[in-house]
Amino acid sequence: MFSRMLRRKGFYRVKDSREVAYMKHSLGLGGIYVYLRDSKAIIKVRDLNLERVYERAKPLERFIDELNQMDERFRGDYRQKMAGS
Repeated sequence: MFSRMLRRKGFYRVKDSREVAYMKHSLGLGGIYVYLRDSKAIIKVRDLNLERVYERAKPLERFIDELNQMDERFRGDYRQKMAGS
C-alpha cells in the first residue's frame, strides 16, 4: 500500500539498499527517504533533521503533500531572488 502511493508521489525505489527504500530529491528540502519496515513507513528528511514513523498510507501521503508545499514555496522564493539579481 505504501509503495504505490510513493511511486505516485514521484519517489523512486533505491536498488542497492538492503531494505525496501524509496527516495526523492527536491530543490528546497534535499533528499527525502522512506524506509518500509514491518508494515511501517519511516520517512527521513536529512537536511531538516526530521524523522517520522507512519503505520498507514493516508497520513504519510498528507505529510508528503505538506513537504511538497514547502518545496514549492522555496522554489518561488528562489525564483524571485534569481529574477531580482
